[in-house]
Amino acid sequence: MKVLDRSSIITSALLAVTVLFRLVLARNVGTELEWDPRGYILYCPCSGQFSGQVEQLLGTLYFAKSIDRVLILPPFINYPCGRKTHKHQFGLQVSSRTKQENLYIPVKDYFDIEKLREYHQHIVTFEDFMFELAPTHWPLDQRVAYCSSKAAEGNGGICPRTGNPFGTFWAAQNIEFVKSEIWSGDLHYNVDYEPWRVMWGDTFPPSEHPVLAFMNAPTTNPLPPDKNFLHGFLQWSADIIAEGDKYIEENIQRPYVGLHLRNGADWARTCDLADGSMQRLLSSHQCLGLHSKTNVYRQLCMQSEELVIEEVQALLEKEPDIKTIFIATDHVSMQDDLQQEFPDLRVVTLDPEKPQSDMYVLGEADHFLGNCVSAFTAFVRRHRDEAGLGTSYLGMSKRNKYTVHDEF
Repeated sequence: MKVLDRSSIITSALLAVTVLFRLVLARNVGTELEWDPRGYILYCPCSGQFSGQVEQLLGTLYFAKSIDRVLILPPFINYPCGRKTHKHQFGLQVSSRTKQENLYIPVKDYFDIEKLREYHQHIVTFEDFMFELAPTHWPLDQRVAYCSSKAAEGNGGICPRTGNPFGTFWAAQNIEFVKSEIWSGDLHYNVDYEPWRVMWGDTFPPSEHPVLAFMNAPTTNPLPPDKNFLHGFLQWSADIIAEGDKYIEENIQRPYVGLHLRNGADWARTCDLADGSMQRLLSSHQCLGLHSKTNVYRQLCMQSEELVIEEVQALLEKEPDIKTIFIATDHVSMQDDLQQEFPDLRVVTLDPEKPQSDMYVLGEADHFLGNCVSAFTAFVRRHRDEAGLGTSYLGMSKRNKYTVHDEF
């Protein structure tokens, strides 16, 4: 039996109080929940940044409705970039590395939950579930982790929940599991196939398995094209809309082009795989299709300054009335280069740590140039599809013409 020392007990108690306080702040005031006998689904949004976590939410929403369970909406995981900006003695902005913890943001801070309920009525926020229902209906000694045999086989026969985010997510929510429930390869997330859909209910009846707590989202990633319609049930929260509209009004003159640039070090390593030998890479199906005869090439994944400038120039020749270029980026914005190249236009960019604001402004742009391989661009493209707006992709017509600058 594990014996806890006094400091460990105090730390655990402080964590529990912190989690409880966060739950209270994030709750939907006035809700009075009753236990639903159809059972619940909870999952860790443990793959990717915000755009990838949105795809997991949509895929799990579809899964939950298909097997007729209540979906518990987990908070989004906000991974800090670890950069702290401070003033240099000569007035320059300098970035230094800092150690920061993950942040956990309630879904309602980003999206309108009532709009999600238009697709699947049976939804509850994680905060409401943990505060109102879990103490009685999901007590500490009955919390079970669920995963496939493949996931458990390299982890001592239990569901993996260590490291970041698989361990840190559950620890931050003050959730510990007493055991693992492992399923065989007979169960699949593709619930469009009726026998597999029925098998979930037969294998895990709600009366015996009231909360299916998955260690990862029960959906394929990236989101399959035939599920893109689910994005129509995503509506930004009032705060996101107000902030985005205010930024556009104060900083952008229409018509404007939205530009999404991916060029961080991690992304550059991903793009090393785009050597022309792969039919698909991440979200590349959004511009190449699922069964394209053209494989993913480098310029679709990461673009040089020359390529970006030429693509913007080509767009301006078609759309000479453009007044502003808005840039969303994870690393190098090319703002100075683009401003020098197009002095008659206004070139603006936002804080790279606010992807939701970037997504909103890109979604509202008169024209959009995105990154074919990026899930971030895929999010914006789905939004624009719903609004009847077009999307173009950097590098689509420039195959093998440019080399990418590795200094990114």
